[in-house]
Amino acid sequence: MKNLFKRESKVEEYSKDHVEMVYQCVNRLNLLMEYFYENDFESIEKTAHEIADLEHEADVIRRKMEIEFFNGAFLPFDREDRIILAEEVDSVADMTEETGFGICLSRINFPINYKTDFMELTGSVQNTVSALKRCIELLSEDLGEALKKAHEVESLEDVVDKIERKILRRLYNDYKKDEIDILTHIELKSTVLRIGNIADRAENASDRVPIIVAKRKG
Repeated sequence: MKNLFKRESKVEEYSKDHVEMVYQCVNRLNLLMEYFYENDFESIEKTAHEIADLEHEADVIRRKMEIEFFNGAFLPFDREDRIILAEEVDSVADMTEETGFGICLSRINFPINYKTDFMELTGSVQNTVSALKRCIELLSEDLGEALKKAHEVESLEDVVDKIERKILRRLYNDYKKDEIDILTHIELKSTVLRIGNIADRAENASDRVPIIVAKRKG
């Protein structure tokens, strides 16, 4: 039993390190977006590779967690949910990496009149992932607070959805009025959907937390 608790503590530390690395991916994406607004493609490419490096580090930590699960960390009723949670959190970094490289490959000039909208979107996504980060940290500190934070993630993701739809409507309207060309429309639409998907994946991860809390409380 002593070894079990030792392994659980190790996984919980890995889990915090893992979600921190995922959060740093999102932070770097915000920096990449600043370069996108300036059409600085050299810096965009450099930052996209930095995000990829952070995503790889997150993968390494997740694999360490998997080894501890294999060695018996957590009881069987709890283990599956923890593994799924780790995979869902990891998918946030995956989508962040995909978003960065998508922008890197698009090579379109960013229409500066969209900057405020995109800053609102990326800021809301960062808030969502920040809440997920705190939610994961609270799982080893206070289950009740972790549950509240999971609900907060859901609310923040709703905000992202509204901003995403607002930008998509504007893109369609501006394209119909010939204010943006077809390539700009397609690439910006793709970028908006990918950025929004980061928040979707954060919410998917937080959806696993109430299950973990309920089993622990039971």
